[in-house]
Amino acid sequence: MLKVTNTLTGEKETFQPLNPPQVKMYVCGPTVYGDIHIGNARKEVNFDVIRKYLVYSGYQVTCVVNITDIDDKIIKIAIEEKRDAKEVAETYTRAFFEVMEKLGVQKADVHPKATEYLQEMVGLVSGLVEKGHAYEVPSTEFGKDVLYDSKSFRPYGKLSGKNLEELIEGARVEKNESKRNPTDFVLWKASKPGEPMWDSPWGKGRPGWHIECSAMVRKLLGDTIDIHGGGVDLIFPHHENEIAQCEAFTEKPYVRYWLHNGFIEMAGQKMSKSRGNIWKAKDALAEFRAEVLRYFILSAHYRSPLNYDRDILEAARRGWEEFNLTFQRIEDSLAGPDGNGPMDLLELRLAIDEVENEFKEAMDDDFNTPKAMAALFDLARETRRVLSQSDRPTTGAKSLLAEALEKLNKLGGLLGITSKQRVSIPKEVEELAQTRARLKTERKFKEADEIRAKVLALGFTIEDVKDGQFRILPKK
Repeated sequence: MLKVTNTLTGEKETFQPLNPPQVKMYVCGPTVYGDIHIGNARKEVNFDVIRKYLVYSGYQVTCVVNITDIDDKIIKIAIEEKRDAKEVAETYTRAFFEVMEKLGVQKADVHPKATEYLQEMVGLVSGLVEKGHAYEVPSTEFGKDVLYDSKSFRPYGKLSGKNLEELIEGARVEKNESKRNPTDFVLWKASKPGEPMWDSPWGKGRPGWHIECSAMVRKLLGDTIDIHGGGVDLIFPHHENEIAQCEAFTEKPYVRYWLHNGFIEMAGQKMSKSRGNIWKAKDALAEFRAEVLRYFILSAHYRSPLNYDRDILEAARRGWEEFNLTFQRIEDSLAGPDGNGPMDLLELRLAIDEVENEFKEAMDDDFNTPKAMAALFDLARETRRVLSQSDRPTTGAKSLLAEALEKLNKLGGLLGITSKQRVSIPKEVEELAQTRARLKTERKFKEADEIRAKVLALGFTIEDVKDGQFRILPKK
C-alpha cells in the first residue's frame, strides 16, 4: 500500500486519491528566463519517477506541468538583452523541453503556458474581489493592482506551519505602502511603460505569479486535485498562496497530498541562479549520460537534500557503468554456446523471485528510490556472481539470467537508469589486462599487480574468473 509524506500534515499517509483509479497531479514547472540547472532538473526527474510509479501501480494519472512565460525575471532579461519578452520565453521553453527529452522525462499530458490562461486568471481574481478576499489599489497610469488580503483567510500559513506574524518576516513580497498587511500579495499587477500588458477590469496589466497555477489547476483538473508537487522552496509563499486563493474562492479542499523535493546543494548551499552556484543541466548532459544523472538524482530520497561535488558524480558514473555492464554480460552469455558444468543457481532464483516485491516495498514507502535501486543492484550483483562461475552458462542458468534481465529492464526502465548502450573498454585497458593475465601464468605476481594498478588508474578493474579468465569492469 502506497504511503506518501504530505507536507500539509507533516505525516506519512496512505495514498487515497479522490476518485480512484484516477489521479490528478499538478507539478510547478519552470519560469522560462534562462537555462535550467541540475537542481531544477532534480524536481523534474523525481516527479517523472513518481508519475511513472503511480501508472505502474495501476493508477490512471493525468499530469499537468505549467510553463511560466510571463514574469518579472523574463521582462528583466528581455530588457537587458533588448529582446521581446515573448521571444525570451519561447527560447527557454524550447531549451527546457530539449533537456527534458534528453533526461528521459516524459512529457506531461498538458503543459499550459500562463499567457494562454489569462481569462481564467482574471475570472478567479474577480471572484476573490467579490468575495472580499482581495482589494484594488491605485498603481500606475495603466491601471490598478489587485492584492489578496491574507488576513481574510483564517487558515493562512497552514502549509508552512507558521502563523501570520512569523510569515511576515520571511515573506518574499514587494514593498507596497498600499498593502493592508505585509503578507498580502499581488494577484494582478498594473503594467509599467514598455512591459507586456493585457486588458482587465482593473486596466492594463498582467497576472501575479501565484494566481497562474491556481487558475490552470481549476481549469484543467478541477477544484480539488490529488497531488501537487514542487521544490521545497515553493512551500512559502507560492504554494501557501495557491491554497489561500483556491480555498477562499471554492470553499473546498484544494490539494489532498502536497509533495516537495529537496534541493541539490553545493558546499552546503542551495543551488540557485541568484547565488551563481549553478551547473546548467545542458552542460551536465554534455559531460554525463542522462542515465548517470538520473542515477545520481535518485540515489537520494526525493525529500532529502542532495549534495553535489565532482567525486560524487564520478562515483555515480562508475556505479551506473557497472550496473549497465551487467546487462551487456547477460546478453553476451545468452548469445554464446551452452555449458554443461555444475553451477550454483539457488541464490539467483531467490533474488529474481524477491526483487519486484522489494522494489515495490521501497517505492510504496514514500517513493524511496535509493532502497528501490538497492534491490536492483542486489539482483545485478547476483547475476554477476553466476556469470563469474563460467563463460558458458548451462541452459538452466541461461533461463534464469534471461528472467533477471527482464526484471532489471522493467524496473530499471521505470527509474530511467537503464540503457541499451554497451560499455566501451579502451584498447589500452584490454591490452594491459591481457598482459596481466600472461604475467600471472608466469607467476610474476608483483608485475601483474603493477599492471592492475595501471588499469585502476584508468578507471577500470579486472575481475578474475575460473581457469585464468577475466572480465574488465568500470572501477567502483
